[in-house]
Amino acid sequence: MKIEIKERKLTEGKRALYLEYYETGYRKRENLHLYLLPDDAVGAAKHNRLTYNKAMEIRAERILTPPVLEKENAKSEEQGNGLTWLQWCDDYIKWSVDCGNCKKMIGHKNVVRKRIATYLRRVDKKDILLKDVSKDEICGLFDYMRNKYRNKRQIKTNGGRLADYSLLLFEETVKAIFNKAMREGLVKFNPVHSLNKLERFHAPDKHREYLTPEELTRFLAVEAECENERTVQLAFGLSSMTALRLGDMQHLRWCDIKMIDGVPTISIIQRKTKRPAIIPLNEMAQSLLPPRTDDNPESLVFHLVKKSDNVSKYVRRLKEKAGIEKDLTYHCSRHTTASLAISAGADISAVKDVLGHGSITSTEVYAKVALEKKIEAVNLFNGVFD
Repeated sequence: MKIEIKERKLTEGKRALYLEYYETGYRKRENLHLYLLPDDAVGAAKHNRLTYNKAMEIRAERILTPPVLEKENAKSEEQGNGLTWLQWCDDYIKWSVDCGNCKKMIGHKNVVRKRIATYLRRVDKKDILLKDVSKDEICGLFDYMRNKYRNKRQIKTNGGRLADYSLLLFEETVKAIFNKAMREGLVKFNPVHSLNKLERFHAPDKHREYLTPEELTRFLAVEAECENERTVQLAFGLSSMTALRLGDMQHLRWCDIKMIDGVPTISIIQRKTKRPAIIPLNEMAQSLLPPRTDDNPESLVFHLVKKSDNVSKYVRRLKEKAGIEKDLTYHCSRHTTASLAISAGADISAVKDVLGHGSITSTEVYAKVALEKKIEAVNLFNGVFD
């Protein structure tokens, strides 16, 4: 039997440890209720080392007295023969709770279960067995969610229709429910995978607002009315030069800025993606760093307000004072970095690395925006020589 220690990402950068057992096609997980802290947290190195050692001790005990996977899975298969779709949804939610899913995610999964139940009642299939769910049932469910379902609490917004991203999240959850059933040996295939592109949900093309060099200059030239507003102004400007997210900027410490080859460089592990980011600071970026108030390398560079809504409030105030009519949020600073770099002729692979994208596909969106601007500029010549 193969027994491995695995990690699962949780909110706020924490990771849960669990054991995964595998033998002759049978698989099982055991939640250890052990948690690793984010690598940049105070005391994380010692805590994580002790926690992982505890997990190793438990693994050693399980190797000596391993569980009998075949009997448990055989019992699951026997139960699965009479398991309904809704009963499995309940089991899936209970498993999610045991895995430590946050309250918000558990609430979402309960809502998905409720909407599946509503659809099955409409088509008189509330007792359909999990193993009998086919492409037809999934297509019917998705058609119901797309064209007939209405959220009564949001009836004034788009007639109660769900937003495209809500529908996409609904699909991902239904798919996850069947993926879990496949891992448990309850079904042989995931019916969601049988749908073609037209039958599935899609996220809309998202307009990415960004500032031009002239607009960014005006934004940074605004005279701030208070310390919080000035801090947000400087942080937004630095993010526009480095593509750092708000979460990274809120936790940026002076020790994260190092001299590399004679150039001040930010070197961090991104809080969202857990990928390293090494970003040299140009002269303008360096000018946006606030003056240091102490010699403690662990001190924060920017003492930003904690709530992102309050940060957005200051961004809106600043852009209005600067006469910028765009719908600006703090995240637009990342779009600004990408658009300015690509417009200046930077290699798209280098821009991808600065943004911390896992795939160049995400970065190509900004190249498309830059091309559209070029086409718009070239079209200004139309009619000039008639």
